[in-house]
This record gives sequence, C-alpha cells and structure tokens, in this order.
Amino acid sequence: MIKAEKTWSLKEIDEANGSTKGTAFLAFKQLKDGFDEGRDFYYLSAEQDHREIERLRTAGRLYASSVNAVLLTESGYNAVVDFMEG
Repeated sequence: MIKAEKTWSLKEIDEANGSTKGTAFLAFKQLKDGFDEGRDFYYLSAEQDHREIERLRTAGRLYASSVNAVLLTESGYNAVVDFMEG
C-alpha cells in the first residue's frame, strides 16, 4: 500500500455519513466487482497484514470486531459514497 495515499476505512465512511455500522460495507460489496484492487481499494488480511490492521484499530479507524480490513482510495471512496447517497 502506498503510505502517502489518503485512504478511508469503511468505519470512517459510516461515521462521516451518519450511517449505521455496515452500511459502507454493503455498498462496497455491491460495487466490488467493478473495482480494481490497488486502484480503488486495498484489502488487508489478518494473516498477512496483522500489524497494519492493529495500527488502524488502535487509531480508531476500524471497528473493534473487524478481522480483515478494506481501505478505499479516493476513487473507491467517491463511488461508495455516491452509491450510499443514491
């Protein structure tokens, strides 16, 4: 993952939009087939990326119950928010 790139977690999108937990995840699932990993989002697996996931959890960017993580880039973020508002 490019560290300097701005990303949004699903929790951050839910909170910014005043949505209930899981709303951004459901939108992401609907749009995922049209997304490109590495361009629209990054997937962090608990097995390979546990340190980064724990860092994000400690920073309050993930739900406490999150095992794996999805971080959206600007293009992914915009698509998810547009879908949620649509």
